[in-house]
Amino acid sequence: MTTTKKKTEKKVEKKADKQAETAKIEKKQPNKVMAVLRKVFGGLEMSWRNVIAFAIIMGAWTALMALLVPDGNSFHDIVVTPEWWVLPAIFIIVNCKKPLEAALKTFIFFLISQPLVYLIQVPFNSLGFGLFGYYPYWFKITLLTLPGAYIGWYIKHDKWYSGIILSVMALLLAFTAFGYIKGFEQHFPDHLISVVYCLASILFYIFVIFKNKIPRLITLAITIITILVTIPFATPERFEVYNTSFLNGIDFVGEPYVSVWSGDCEGKVDLVTYSKELYSFRLTGCKGYKYTFSITDKATEQEYDFRYYFDKEQNTVIVERR
Repeated sequence: MTTTKKKTEKKVEKKADKQAETAKIEKKQPNKVMAVLRKVFGGLEMSWRNVIAFAIIMGAWTALMALLVPDGNSFHDIVVTPEWWVLPAIFIIVNCKKPLEAALKTFIFFLISQPLVYLIQVPFNSLGFGLFGYYPYWFKITLLTLPGAYIGWYIKHDKWYSGIILSVMALLLAFTAFGYIKGFEQHFPDHLISVVYCLASILFYIFVIFKNKIPRLITLAITIITILVTIPFATPERFEVYNTSFLNGIDFVGEPYVSVWSGDCEGKVDLVTYSKELYSFRLTGCKGYKYTFSITDKATEQEYDFRYYFDKEQNTVIVERR
């Protein structure tokens, strides 16, 4: 009995030793998928030729989305808002060897890709070169990539301050996602894919770029706490309305188009064409904010100025001639 018991104990010990060895080997060998992702985000050569080629591809793809995909669809969001551009920016940054290299290459990427988006659309859009009226917004973002990418490069250090830096990008994605979610009240499932992309991207960057727990926890903590504290104030209630009554008394010779728009909260005025002579204007914005825009007669170049806002007392959008 004693001999049998000893043999059994030895077998159990050997089995335990083998399991311990296997666990050590598995711990040393990273997950194959994670290894590939970390190779893509941090182990590739980001030459100038690759940056320029990447910028041309992204510019052409975005122009295609602008021409073929209707507004409100997630695949059209890359044309209008910056959240989809965080991914290529981080891809370039983490594959650069020095912070100055990351800053210059990210800047050139945006400097090429953004004007290209509009240039490709010119022959196919009724606005023609008037499309470049939307470019100043993206040029400001392009300029911000210089300091942004320089500082952003330090996420590669995988230190506590790397977590703080990544949290800025994470917050941009988080606030964008919650802004879209707020709009679900009126237009579900518009932007649903963008919401999933934004939230999934935050986790993706945290667990792919960082290996250490501290920067991961710092990014998660800053993002979650900031959202909980500020989200009630950061996502004002939005409105959307289709209107043409404000054009009463104006006789257009040619096709009208929106030539100028300005406002403090994200909004837009779009011409929606149903047929050659039937069209409407879609006005969007945030309640509590005022917007101005101009409509130009394509034939005469006559410009008409308006402003619009949501009147809470009348519970409607007011459009006034300026």
